[in-house]
Amino acid sequence: MSSRNRVSARVAFVAAAAGAIAITTPPAPARAQAAAFGAADFELVLSRIDPSSGAFTALTDDARAGFFTAARCACPTSYGVTLALTSDGAAKLAAGDSLDATMMIGSDCDNVSAAACPSFGASLTLDASTTSTRQTLSTSDVFSALAPAASCTALPATSSRLWAIVRRNGTRLDSQPSLTINLGGARPTAPTAVTAQTADSGLLVSWTPPASTAALQGYQVLCSPGPSSPPAAAFDTCAGALPTGGAAPFASLDAALICSGLVGVGTNSVRVHGLDNGNHTIVSVLAIGDDGAASAPSVTAEATPGPTLGFHELYEEAGGTGMGMTGCAIGGGEGGGDAAWLVMTIVVGIVVVTSRRGRRRRRLLAGVALVIATSGAAARAAGDDDFDGPRPALAGVALGDPRVPPAESVRRWNLELRFGPYYPDVDSELADRGLPARPFQEVFSSKKRLMTGFELDRHVAHWGGTWAVGIGAGYYKATASALAADHVTRTGDETSLRIIPLSLAAIYRADVLRSELGSPVVPYAKLGLGGALWSASDTSASGSTSGTTLGWNAAAGVSFDLSFLDADAARTMDIETGINQFAIFFEVSRAALDGFGSSSVLRVGDTTWAGGLMLEM
Repeated sequence: MSSRNRVSARVAFVAAAAGAIAITTPPAPARAQAAAFGAADFELVLSRIDPSSGAFTALTDDARAGFFTAARCACPTSYGVTLALTSDGAAKLAAGDSLDATMMIGSDCDNVSAAACPSFGASLTLDASTTSTRQTLSTSDVFSALAPAASCTALPATSSRLWAIVRRNGTRLDSQPSLTINLGGARPTAPTAVTAQTADSGLLVSWTPPASTAALQGYQVLCSPGPSSPPAAAFDTCAGALPTGGAAPFASLDAALICSGLVGVGTNSVRVHGLDNGNHTIVSVLAIGDDGAASAPSVTAEATPGPTLGFHELYEEAGGTGMGMTGCAIGGGEGGGDAAWLVMTIVVGIVVVTSRRGRRRRRLLAGVALVIATSGAAARAAGDDDFDGPRPALAGVALGDPRVPPAESVRRWNLELRFGPYYPDVDSELADRGLPARPFQEVFSSKKRLMTGFELDRHVAHWGGTWAVGIGAGYYKATASALAADHVTRTGDETSLRIIPLSLAAIYRADVLRSELGSPVVPYAKLGLGGALWSASDTSASGSTSGTTLGWNAAAGVSFDLSFLDADAARTMDIETGINQFAIFFEVSRAALDGFGSSSVLRVGDTTWAGGLMLEM
């Protein structure tokens, strides 16, 4: 073979080998494509901006539909736009991805060829570290884009869309998030069935709300003649924003006739202040939309402000003197160990020493308080075993039963939740003095109202039963419409008397019947000192009258152990929670809260009954 032929053969061999290698080498893998974004990966929200705080409040669909009204056109303001990625959208972001969005208005701005889609505002940017962003825009941009040549008084009723045109790394998305917006929406509908009721230097105005309140932020009342210092308008008052169509004297709204602040949706009455007694007054109510637009004034109502008589005024008018007395408030603390009882004793001692009573009475009451406190401390000083006393077996439980412990857990506390009727004997002061008036009954009627309360007892000893010292508190409130000067007509003012009775008592429970005989019925008795914090108030006055009345209290009753309903459950509750007994109780009580027989205090006691639930722990 010639040298030329040998060279040619070698070239051919190398070429063939290279071809073989090229054929057998696998292709390089293609780069994975990032997940595509769509409109569903974003949330676009339009918000109303609070002018004082700058807070964004998202508009509902109904509120957004009526936001860009003629009033908003006449009174341009700011609104907020928020663009956020959903959780699915955030998961699609690849490393280094950046999203930017431009706000546009038009019917088809998702079409890249759309011509009539003006943009406004700054560009919004989203990335892996910022998945939500927002900006403040002017409502005037919306009206300029959708009705550039129309006046605010002749806006066309039209709808369009607000778009966020999003680009991913500079490339526009195939589908874009958007919201429907309406131009020239209707004003809110006025309330109906407006009524006005006389009150002292004011009126109580009530109304029926419109059928839909979804796009409302509240109501405001108009009065003619108006108050001397009218509240600020909660609706737009610039030229062209005020509604028309109201009856005289509200045919054209005047800010000087506003007589209430903004009343929130859900409240359909308001007590108006600042009017002159004797001036016949006409009232009307406006509904105010989320956009600040006011409805036309409602139908009118009429009433005349005049003096009213609340409980305080009637009591003093009848000759009562107890509401002029003041005193130190009795308070009770609930803490751990001896500290709680010591604090209670100190407070009672201070009240007794500083009260306007004779020296002998002060010494007697201070001695009673000291005995109650020291008896508990002495019993506890004897040691927990002596203090806690015997640990009797649960009623009906055999001592040899292997399923449960042979005895109850240690008993230290009783907790009562109390409920019962109450009627404070305020009028007894006047009856004892031979005066005919009964101011409490006249205002609040003779019916009893609910008193709720609690009592916490600390066991002191278990000798022939359980001896304890307890503190209690309750709550009572009577409320009624105040009376007019004729003592018959109810007015728009409200008067109330609130009573918070407090007690410190020595208690005996004959629960030896339960531990020794298995009886579920346990009689008990209580005797101790009492006091009440009371407060009388009227909506015609800016303040209230309050004071303290001291006295004593006593009670006798029975408790009924409910463990017989399910003995196994009672044992389990004792083991797991330390609650020895769950019972119901009924008692008859006397709260002699009359200043220990004084004729110059507000009497707020009662002889009544109460029932409730009792836990022993």
